[in-house]
Amino acid sequence: MQMESNTHLALTLFCVICDRDRIPDVEDVLKRHKTFFSLVTYGRGTANSGILSYFGLGETEKAVFCCVLPKQDAIAAGQELDKEFEFAKPGKGISFMVKIDNGCYRKPVRFPGDDNKEEHMQNDTEHDLIIVVLNRGYCEDVMDAARGAGATGGTVMNARGCGAAGIEKFFGMVIAPEKELVWMVTTKEAAPDIMAAIADKAGPSSDAGAVSFSINVERVQGINLNRIDVK
Repeated sequence: MQMESNTHLALTLFCVICDRDRIPDVEDVLKRHKTFFSLVTYGRGTANSGILSYFGLGETEKAVFCCVLPKQDAIAAGQELDKEFEFAKPGKGISFMVKIDNGCYRKPVRFPGDDNKEEHMQNDTEHDLIIVVLNRGYCEDVMDAARGAGATGGTVMNARGCGAAGIEKFFGMVIAPEKELVWMVTTKEAAPDIMAAIADKAGPSSDAGAVSFSINVERVQGINLNRIDVK
């Protein structure tokens, strides 16, 4: 599939994991930065161990933020959160950021890479993680479209939108409170067709209201490549 390119806007998936009672503090920081959208979902830490406690993943209930920001704004937000949360101390939480390669509102668009093209080529891998944001209750519509384009399966999480300045600007979509996230790992070759199929059959003009983006992943295990048949 021929993909359009966005030559000026480098986007980042910025993630924060923290105790649930710190949700308002994270939201306050995100409001001060150019967040295109922010979603929060919930989980709990696993059983205590020295390493998990160090990374802030104890037994307490956790909030997981997934945000889309321009790269420089993600760096600034991470620095501000680190200053407030003191992530270096055990049990305070973590944050991390990952470059977004492609996005799809009505058609797939490739976002610019790093300035160091040689480094970007060396980091290139054969798989993408597709993240789909959709209205809650329409997961099967999204998965039917995705499977028809070669996806083998996905993982669904409930989430809600959390207020942030400029939240309506991500592909022109308003992030309503009740949402679902679908994560699908697929081959890089199949990703544009899967995202285009979702936009065509379950996109913003449908009840599902789905938009998607993809990030590069590596060392993937557990996918039967023989099952992927992209037509």
